[in-house]
Parts: sequence; C-alpha cells; structure tokens
Amino acid sequence: MRTFARFWSREGQGGQAIVMVALSSMTMLFAVGLAIDAGQLFSARRTMQEAADAGAYAAAVVLYQGGTVAQARAAAIGDIQRNAYVHGGDGGLTNVIVNTPPASGPYTGYATYAEVIINTYVRTALVPGQSTLNFVQVRAVAGAEPLNNGYAIMSLERGNVQNAFRVRNNGSIDLTGGGILVNSTHSQAIYSQQCPPNAFNIEEPHGIDVAGGASGCFPASTTPNTSQPQQADPFAGFPTPSTSGMTVYNSLPGGNPMIVSPGIYTVKLQGSGNTQIHMQSGIYILKAGMDGAGNSGFTSLPGGVFIFNTTMNYPNPGGTCGSINVVGNATSDLKAMTTGTYANFLMYQDPACTATMSASGNGTFAGTGTIYVPNAAFVFDGNNATLTGSQLVAKTVDIQNGNVTIDFNAGTTAQPILPRLAE
Repeated sequence: MRTFARFWSREGQGGQAIVMVALSSMTMLFAVGLAIDAGQLFSARRTMQEAADAGAYAAAVVLYQGGTVAQARAAAIGDIQRNAYVHGGDGGLTNVIVNTPPASGPYTGYATYAEVIINTYVRTALVPGQSTLNFVQVRAVAGAEPLNNGYAIMSLERGNVQNAFRVRNNGSIDLTGGGILVNSTHSQAIYSQQCPPNAFNIEEPHGIDVAGGASGCFPASTTPNTSQPQQADPFAGFPTPSTSGMTVYNSLPGGNPMIVSPGIYTVKLQGSGNTQIHMQSGIYILKAGMDGAGNSGFTSLPGGVFIFNTTMNYPNPGGTCGSINVVGNATSDLKAMTTGTYANFLMYQDPACTATMSASGNGTFAGTGTIYVPNAAFVFDGNNATLTGSQLVAKTVDIQNGNVTIDFNAGTTAQPILPRLAE
C-alpha cells in the first residue's frame, strides 16, 4: 500500500511538472511572438516614414521649381511607389494620400507645401489580420521656405584659391546688416591691403567668416573668424527664367532716354554718349551682356527689373556669354522687382557664364536686390559703387578702387527658398 502511494505521488508530481513546462513554454513563445511583432511593426513604420518623407520632399521640390499641383502629386506618388508602397496595394490594405497644400497641421493651406500620409495593416505573427494592434500610419510634410544666412557679401569659391576675397589699398567697404563669407580654404583666402583699415567697416555684431585663413589689415572689431565651415551656395538650383512667350530683340531702340522693354536681347544692352537707358519693369534675358560704358546710365522704372545674363544659345547649352559692367561715367539706379519668383533678385548670371561682372568707371551705381554671379568674379573698380539694401554673391570678389556700401536687409534682398522636411 505504501509502495502504491509513493508511486501515485510521483506520477502526480510529474503531471504537474508537465503542465508547468507547457504553460512556461507558451508564455515564452508568446513573449517571443510579441518581440517579433514589435520588431516587424517598428521596421514597417520606419520604412513607411522614409517613403513618406521622400514623397513629400519630391513634391516640395516640384513646387519650388514652379511645377503644378498635379506634377507635385505625381512626383510624390512616384517616389513612394519606388519605395514599394502603392495606393490600393496589398489587397487594398495600403492607402497613400498626397495633399497639396496640406489638409492638416500648422502648414494647412500653404500652397508651397505637400503632405503625405501612408497607412496599412502589417501582417504579424500574433495578429495576422486587420486590427488596431497592427495598423500603422505615418505622415510627412515638406515645403519651400526662405532661408536668411545673414551675409551681405559671399565669396563662393570652395577650392584652395588665394585672394578669393580681396580689398586693395584704394578700395573701401562699409557694411551694415550683414557680414562677409569666404569659402576658400587657402591660408590667404581673404586679403585686405587696406592698411590701416580705416575704410574697412562692418557693423557689429556681424563679422567675417573664412573657411581658410586671412592676411592683411582688419579692424579689431571685425577680425576674421578663420577655419570656419564652408557654407552652401544659397541660390544653387534657383530656377532660371523661361523664354516662353518673351519678345526677342535683335536691335535697340533709339531716343534719349532709350526706353527698353522686358524680353530677350541678342544685342548688348548699352547706350552711347550721354544716352540714358530706362528699363521698364519685368524680366530681361541678356545674351550679349550689358555695358554702362561712357556717359550712359541705367534706370529701372517703377516695378523694378530682374536681369538674367546668359549664353547666346540659352535655353540650350553652349554658346558664348557677354559680360556685364554696371557702371560707366554716369549714375545708374536699378531696383529689383518686389513680387514673383524673382522678388528682390536684381541680377543673376547663368552658372555657364564665367565672364567677370564689374562695377567700374567714374560713375555711381545704386541698386536694391541681390546680385548673384555663381561662377565668375565680381570686380569693383571705380570711384563709387553703392548697393543699397542689397547683397553680393559671387565666386570671387575683388574690390580694387570701388567704394562699396551695402545695407543688407533680408526684407529687400532675395531669400533662397529651399525645399525641406517640415514635419
């Protein structure tokens, strides 16, 4: 009898152990399943977010470049599909929504922004069907907005180039509202021969940022900050003007003043003798350059102008490029337009042009707006050159005999409008 009891007790304990092992195994399997599901959901969310970000950014770039809402939506959907998310895909479980402008959030109604929403049910080990437990939704918003870098003068040359920014002993600088950037990495990237530096003035707290080194004389309050990070070209990729519907001029009108109209000019825009050139408001595409030599001067009429200096074959590649000299012996006064794509953008030289842009002569130049010469030098070589409420952005800058006065103001200069992820 005792033997049977001992046998029965051992069997009972064995059965309980089996149950405990089974329960423990199920618990561990459930925990492993949860871990696998969590990993699948995390991975899916991350992949979906990357797809949404790419789609929103693609739409923003199209809008930034002047494309239509339909083109922006197509660009977004195309990028999202390349990331393997298709509206109505996966048996109808996946939804891709592109709103331009966004339908929710702080950018609701902003025409230069796009919103992308992707949602789907992720098949997991524990919840293979449709449930709130495996529903994943992501959202991204991107758009184009102004970026003010605070530099009144920028020398964009990024190589190891000596004297990428130079002020000679007969040149002078007076800057308010902004400082100077020099991207060159040379040990003498900026060189000031203005010694003593009586005519080299930059309003505090603005200063000089140089990727390389500095040499020469500088005021104590504006000692260059050397070995600074290079800055991007603020207008890289900025859209060039369309030639569609524009009038082509192969000759200049007569009269004094000579009144010219917006359009495409295959002849150099210039006067002779004491001719004053009055430019009606609008966009000018110059294929042979512009010259204020002699006693002629340029004046923009109310509404302002945008001047694009380019090659003879534009908009096709190739061809020669004329130069621009904005100062002769007379007074020139050019103001940028204040509305549209080129608001506060006075002059834009095609990156394909390497011809020096200059302000030289015995006259004066007063201009408002940004002057952008991305792949050429800008040279001041005259008795006076005044840029009021303006900005100079060039590959290199050489101030020889010019007196450069710039009152930089972000509200009256072109602000690069760059696409970015906003949400």
